[in-house]
Amino acid sequence: MYPGRELKNCGGCKFPAEWTGSWFQSGIMGLIAINSTHIQSKGECSETEDSDKFLLYDRSYDCYRCMVIHEKHKYVLQYKETFCSQKDSLRLICDEISGDAPLYSMFRKEPRPEPEPCPFHPAPFTFTYNRGSGDCLYPPSRAESCTDDSRLLLRYMACPDVPGTESNVEELVCLAVWKEGSTRYLVGQISQVQRRNSIASDEDTYRCFIYKGQHSDKSTSYIIAQSGDATCNGLSSPTDGSRTMKLTTSDDEHNRCHFPSWIVEHHKWFSLDHTHQYHFTTKNATLKIMNTDGSFEEKRLVCHSILEQKDKKHIKLVAHVTRGCKCNPPFLTLISKCNPHFVSLITTSLTPMPCPIQGRYSVLSSLADRRRRRQQLSSVDSESESAAECVAGDYDSASIGCGQGQDTIEFKSSCTNTVYTCYGSWREGERGFLIAAPLARPSARPKTFCFMYTHHNESSGGAVWLSAVPRACDRAALPGRHGDKAYNLTSNGTCEQSSKYSVATRLAPAATLIALLVAAASR
Repeated sequence: MYPGRELKNCGGCKFPAEWTGSWFQSGIMGLIAINSTHIQSKGECSETEDSDKFLLYDRSYDCYRCMVIHEKHKYVLQYKETFCSQKDSLRLICDEISGDAPLYSMFRKEPRPEPEPCPFHPAPFTFTYNRGSGDCLYPPSRAESCTDDSRLLLRYMACPDVPGTESNVEELVCLAVWKEGSTRYLVGQISQVQRRNSIASDEDTYRCFIYKGQHSDKSTSYIIAQSGDATCNGLSSPTDGSRTMKLTTSDDEHNRCHFPSWIVEHHKWFSLDHTHQYHFTTKNATLKIMNTDGSFEEKRLVCHSILEQKDKKHIKLVAHVTRGCKCNPPFLTLISKCNPHFVSLITTSLTPMPCPIQGRYSVLSSLADRRRRRQQLSSVDSESESAAECVAGDYDSASIGCGQGQDTIEFKSSCTNTVYTCYGSWREGERGFLIAAPLARPSARPKTFCFMYTHHNESSGGAVWLSAVPRACDRAALPGRHGDKAYNLTSNGTCEQSSKYSVATRLAPAATLIALLVAAASR
């Protein structure tokens, strides 16, 4: 019970705060505004009882009416009312409402409703329908899911032997779902996909449905009745409506195709730059791709059939792709590393791993982030050469895998150090690949890089050409020349060799001092 409904006095009452806004009702010009004390064209709240009965005073006609209002859903109000009459008690006026009095439905328009997932799943379905002239059975119609779970695409087929049937495509947006006893209701908006440029009114788009689900081990079906106008009138059962439908899950290869366990053991994956999220759902058969902030869902891929699978690290399959409500079945290749034509994905929780090409290097040349270099250099005094070199991000040396865990890359210069953590590596022919991320990175959208490298002149000491790209392992990029960051490195030996040399260098002055002290003591 709402607090406002507990008020019972002639001095006034309040409607639930959740009702405040603008509402559509079939047959009424414009929208109906409701605030805490008034319902437009009905009157102001004068008295309330039993949480759903309201006595309203209409100042325009100096009369009173009873409204019995039920909130079926936060977006759906249904009510019955009396004619406006002279002042009497709330109970006596409300007793004038008969059981067969008209039931009116109001659907929220403002604040704008947020659609909710449609109750019919798992799509796709085939369906038959009846508009009063017989069942349209063949060819079967088809219902397909959209990227957004709150939308369903209905592809109606015309049956030559059933008059009044026609080929048509409708898009259903589900707004409100509720249950009364064993009866389930849905309110949605229907748009004509093939006539999107035409202006459709709320009278044309709002529809009410009654439905019933039937589930078995082999299939799922739904029996649905649809109202003939923008009300919930005329619906008494799932088999009685202006239009009835029976949806049945399609017996196709979707039900027998699944993404492999080495992919779905991590349900969430991200692009390297964390701008996109890849989420595996629905019994490991569906991949949903969306922006990381959840603002816009791009597409959904449903596993259709597996063409090739080997080594438990490579799979090629056909996927049913939905972008919005448009579907097409392209090929999809998933492998456990990067691919020339596909994005590189990382899991939500990365585990540091030993870096490849371990050793210490001199940086012969480095190409840091070009945009950042230009921005920073423009802010430095042109006469300060040393400051410009520092800002430019040029590094003198690099150590790879030389830390205690052998899992870091450190670039050093006289004024700055940058450290990356290694998370996984592999080779493809002569080219190596490494996934690494800066040790200091923002948690909101951490950036991860794909480092690509090749060896050169290994017989004469060896050089490594290295590039880093932030979005994917781009095979078109040449290591050492392309990418957001590019470095040409020459080897200074292994981590152990360089460490021994460094220790010897640090100990030499101390050994000389000890020798001098011994010589002085012997004199």
